[in-house]
Amino acid sequence: MKKIVLTMLIMAGLLCAESYTKADRIKDMHKMAGGMKLIQNGFLYRCPEHSCLIDGAERILGVVKTLETQEMKDFLPEDQKYAYKFGQKSARMIELYAKDLIDSAKSNNMDDALEDYNQILRQCASCHLRLRK
Repeated sequence: MKKIVLTMLIMAGLLCAESYTKADRIKDMHKMAGGMKLIQNGFLYRCPEHSCLIDGAERILGVVKTLETQEMKDFLPEDQKYAYKFGQKSARMIELYAKDLIDSAKSNNMDDALEDYNQILRQCASCHLRLRK
């Protein structure tokens, strides 16, 4: 009986699960842009204990985790379907640099944190230039 109820709950959850839409992607890209802006403001205005840098990087990491659960082929244009691995690699690199930025900010190493920010920006720009129309 428990197995039947559990199976029904899982099936209901799958049926109610919403797909990742274009509007969701745009919203996530806005979150990433907001994270980048927060990091930039952290460099320009020196937030206490580098909290702006850390908060911005954490926002970016949150979006990267969401993107990792999505199938990139589903939202690429037909002529770019083959490049989904490029998008996945960009997401992994952004995650790596964001984590490193957090570590650099916590250890008060602003030169490394700035380099991590630049690398995140390069990954974003590279992906957008290659995969967006």
